[in-house]
Amino acid sequence: MDSKVILAFDFGLKHIGVAIGQEITNTAETFFSLEAKNGEPDWSKLDPLVKEWNPKLLVVGNPLNMDGSDSEIKKKSDKFSNLINKRYNIPVELMDERLTTREAKDRLKAEEDNSESSGRDTHQIAAQIILENWFSENR
Repeated sequence: MDSKVILAFDFGLKHIGVAIGQEITNTAETFFSLEAKNGEPDWSKLDPLVKEWNPKLLVVGNPLNMDGSDSEIKKKSDKFSNLINKRYNIPVELMDERLTTREAKDRLKAEEDNSESSGRDTHQIAAQIILENWFSENR
């Protein structure tokens, strides 16, 4: 049976948020955050995850400026996208991530206001939003 799992990444220089989703249900959940050094993830934590979940697709947030031009971090994000594509031999798609961090902070604040401490952080939630947006565009 083909895998219907998709992993999404909110790329950052110090942290990379990871979300997991099911194409069958078009749902996305936060997974965890990876520490990164200048955008380079801890492969020892990511490799077993990819092996265990065997995703059919990796979605990476595309860091654009509000006017649609490339942001300062775009080259490093593209490098990360190329690295994971080559390392895992899994297709990678980019998804516009404009305003996802702001929305992630709003969701986290709402959880805190409702005393729903979930242990999630903005990086994980931003990855979840990136994947939710991908599902919305690819139904």
